[in-house]
Amino acid sequence: MKIAGKLVAVLSSAAMLTGTLPAVSAVQAAETDAVSTLIGDVNNDGKVTVGDAVTILQYVANKDKYNITGQLLLNADVYNQGDGVTARDALSIQMLDAQEITSLPESVMEGSATTTGTDVTPAADITYIHLDGASATVTGEHAAVNGSVITIDHSGTFYVYGTLADGQINVSVADEVADPETVKIYLNGASITGKSAPAILITNAENTSINLVDGTENTITDGDTAYAGDYLGAAVIEAKDDITIKGGELGTGTLNLTANTQDGISCNNDVKFNGGVVNITTLNATDKTDGVKGKTSVTVKDGTLTVDAEGDGIKSSKGSVDISGGKVSVKAGNDAVQTGTTIDISGGTVVAGGDRGFTATTGVNITGGTVYATATDNQVDTAMLAGSTQTVALLNCIDDATNEKDGCWKKANTITTGKSSVEFTKKYKFVLVSTPEINGAKSCYFTNIGTGAQVTHTDGTQTQFNLSTVSVFEKVDPAGSMITPPVSTV
Repeated sequence: MKIAGKLVAVLSSAAMLTGTLPAVSAVQAAETDAVSTLIGDVNNDGKVTVGDAVTILQYVANKDKYNITGQLLLNADVYNQGDGVTARDALSIQMLDAQEITSLPESVMEGSATTTGTDVTPAADITYIHLDGASATVTGEHAAVNGSVITIDHSGTFYVYGTLADGQINVSVADEVADPETVKIYLNGASITGKSAPAILITNAENTSINLVDGTENTITDGDTAYAGDYLGAAVIEAKDDITIKGGELGTGTLNLTANTQDGISCNNDVKFNGGVVNITTLNATDKTDGVKGKTSVTVKDGTLTVDAEGDGIKSSKGSVDISGGKVSVKAGNDAVQTGTTIDISGGTVVAGGDRGFTATTGVNITGGTVYATATDNQVDTAMLAGSTQTVALLNCIDDATNEKDGCWKKANTITTGKSSVEFTKKYKFVLVSTPEINGAKSCYFTNIGTGAQVTHTDGTQTQFNLSTVSVFEKVDPAGSMITPPVSTV
């Protein structure tokens, strides 16, 4: 307790100094003849002092004014290296200054360090992969560079930053290594383009995680020509084994994946999203490329996943799609979510739109969460909803009289229960709604959030929707009526 109190006081003192000491900007660092590589030296003065802690705190408080980039940003990540720069890194420097620890970096990475009293066991080695345009340099073990291809051959922690204009990170752990541990790739402001082969390829590994460092933006993309030869049909991120995408403690790391010609992410086994902000866009309208494909399963537990795909949005050809948390938004040219078995939603927020919304073989099981699925072609089969325990309303809409082309309603006519804050992802004729607000209710009212009108059904005058576990409503008119429903409705 004495140590904890002392550290809080030290950190508070550093916070008060943030307005009085200058920070080293990215421009200043670039103009300096030599950039320090000393861990903890963030202001580039060749030593580690309280000033470096203050620089970190200024950066955390206002990145636009006190930006840190490149090597100095690496120097700042002194606590649990690879998880991004936070106020906790400033605290580690203060601990060093207060002689509570004897060296940096300080680590609490799972399986790599232990703490007893004030003694910190040194972390397992971290391998740094610096992408520098046409190739890369590696500091550490189990990563080798051959031209523009970086091959990782063992589990461990790999910290990736910089730009690779046309190349690949290939995870290839030989079977004879018998390595069941996880290959942890930390993206920290990385930009990787794979013009003729996947930008990230998991050739062989028991488990691989792509970790998005808090506060960073990372870009993965392909070129304008489709992959050929051994990579014909491969995705921009292609995995032969399990792959997990994670966020940092704050969940503010971002991955922007743009697939110009290929699918976005494809995996022969399981794809998992456990945090961070992931934006996936596929642009090949000719081949109708997909956003996320996991042959065995696709699972979303946390984070924000946004998919805008010309083909299917999220797809598991042999298994299930399971969403238990996070925020999922899908806009698809074909199916928004498609599975070979079940779609299981137990939590989180899901807003999905496609030619078909939810397409499953054995069931669409909604037991929790806030769910809106729209379609232009057909409604979800009620027989597929037999496993749902949360109230589901299926709204089959009349044609929009102002749309002579296909009768679909524009997404500006988003329909909600009045309490849900969502926006549909594309035009629609069919809507599936399942939310905690309507769950177990005997009736509800729906609102067109674009106009404020109350949605009607059946004969154009009914604004009250009487509910059971699964209820189907015909002749739903999103243009509705301006009649105000009773105050007590959901």
